[in-house]
Amino acid sequence: MKTVLFCPGFRESKTNRDYKSVIEAIESKGYSVKFIPINWDKTIIDDWVAQLEKVYINYDPKETILAGFSFGSMTALVTATNRMPSELWLFSLSPYFFEDLHLIKPAYLFDIGKKRTERFKNLFFNKLAPRITCKTLIFVGAKEATKYPEIGLRAHDAVKKLKNSQLYTIPNVGHDVADKQYINQIKSVI
Repeated sequence: MKTVLFCPGFRESKTNRDYKSVIEAIESKGYSVKFIPINWDKTIIDDWVAQLEKVYINYDPKETILAGFSFGSMTALVTATNRMPSELWLFSLSPYFFEDLHLIKPAYLFDIGKKRTERFKNLFFNKLAPRITCKTLIFVGAKEATKYPEIGLRAHDAVKKLKNSQLYTIPNVGHDVADKQYINQIKSVI
């Protein structure tokens, strides 16, 4: 049985949204899921990756899937460049790589903070992408791609640049991996 190491969205823990339903949906398909609690307070993506790697080191990459939602998705992707999992599942991949930052509203950058923004300026998707060779599933909600076009652009760019990747756009869904339609799409694909 493969294990899914799942990272939540920014500033979220297991109780911020219905991650329980997401986990149960994945487990219903025969996977074991380990939710990775990320300490978001005064940390940057390097810290988030270190937190995931601290758990991931105890698993055989051939039997492990890295998954995440939003900033958790970025965390999973960066971690996969260091130690390739069997698969990578990117739910609403955040568009905060160097190549995306010019699209992000200043208010959003202010909200995530100066240190995180400075780090993202040196996080190049185009340099990371060639290092990902595992099967990669990319999910994006149609409503979130409309409301936040940069998320849609990041998803479409990712599917072009990540080998062995597939993009799934979920109709009528916003930025919420716990939406029933999002969960149903995950279950139908995995």
